[in-house]
Amino acid sequence: MARTDTIGCGTGFGNRRSHSILQAHHEAGTPAKIDPVRIAAIVTVIGGLVFNALLCLVNTRFMGTADRHVIMSELAIVGCAFVAAMTRKSTLYVVLGVFVSYMLFLFMLRGQVNPKAVRDILIPLTFYFMAVRIADAKLADKLVTASGLIVVGFGLFEYLFLETFLEYFNVIGYYLARGTVTLDQVFGQTKGLFISGQRPEARTILPFLGQHRVSSVFLEPVSMGNFAVIIYSWALYRGRAFPGRWLVFALAFTVIALADARFGLYSCVLITLLYPVYSFLPRLVWVVLPFFLLAVLSVYGITSVSGGGPNDLAGRFAVTAHILTQLDLGVVLGAETTDAFTADSGISYSLTAFGIFGFIGLWTMFVHAPLKEARAWRFHSMMIVYLLLLMLISDSFYSIKTAALMWFLVGTAGACRQTVTPPRPARQVATGMLHRA
Repeated sequence: MARTDTIGCGTGFGNRRSHSILQAHHEAGTPAKIDPVRIAAIVTVIGGLVFNALLCLVNTRFMGTADRHVIMSELAIVGCAFVAAMTRKSTLYVVLGVFVSYMLFLFMLRGQVNPKAVRDILIPLTFYFMAVRIADAKLADKLVTASGLIVVGFGLFEYLFLETFLEYFNVIGYYLARGTVTLDQVFGQTKGLFISGQRPEARTILPFLGQHRVSSVFLEPVSMGNFAVIIYSWALYRGRAFPGRWLVFALAFTVIALADARFGLYSCVLITLLYPVYSFLPRLVWVVLPFFLLAVLSVYGITSVSGGGPNDLAGRFAVTAHILTQLDLGVVLGAETTDAFTADSGISYSLTAFGIFGFIGLWTMFVHAPLKEARAWRFHSMMIVYLLLLMLISDSFYSIKTAALMWFLVGTAGACRQTVTPPRPARQVATGMLHRA
């Protein structure tokens, strides 16, 4: 008998029953009910992608915005996603409770509350468990495609019609209103692109495009490279099961070219080269790898680095090594705070936010996240490589701009599995045709 491969999506509470009901409605010719959880997933993932651009439009054309508006927007998005992630299963609540308790303990030791550290982990937990509840790879495919089209379309508008773009999206004015940058940092300029929106030296990717680094809906080019790696990895993982994979590949490399995202390009190449070995590397290797890199960078920083470096990958690694050497033992253990600037080093920021023990726990939990099928480990490994590389040069992987989509895809890959279902008997097929007729 012939067999048909389908994607199983029945891990969340009530998903099998709701799927059967939707199928029955479809076969009977009656309209299916709208699933509010799926609607929440679409709104929150796309909302996390574009809400900064919308606030920038409001700040430029209608009324002034401030950092509190960004915070309220993120709270609304994450809150909606959290409600959609809630089920009768206790895993989400136990993990969140343990993490919050640990952070409260650190806050007591430090004598200072840092809500951003809690928010940085609440985003991954919320979007991951929301995806686990829905467990629909086809929905993830559509979100990846839609997100790529939005980013590229908005990016082309910025690149081709820059003056018009700035009339509606004054990026530097938005960041000044938020307090993220100061007038001294932008040399008194109040209108224009983000600080890194112009490459001071020649472009690396397609030099004929000029020095303009497109930021699209992210408003800064760093997230463009991160986004490209995420959608490229998903298309590579899904393969033939994703009809739009070639379109997503094209969108990913368009994003990389527009933003001159060297990190995005190098990461996509490395992720592809490592693809054959993902199935053979045990999880223990991935668990210890960031701490091995931490030790190597610390030794390098102590023995060889006296400051920063050039604006390339080697220079960024040198910056991370230098930052690590400036952290006191109390800061690394999580008992003390520091005023050191750690945004250029994701691993340094993670240590200052969660302490070494919190970082070990969070990383181990991520690597050992449950998977419904062995093949999902490939996408999981791609995201591990992506995070390891990004931790060496930036803390931008905590931003909801790209984190919402990434963690939704991680949860979807882990919750869906290949199942083999027998074909419907000929009598049922004929009956269904008569009903539809």
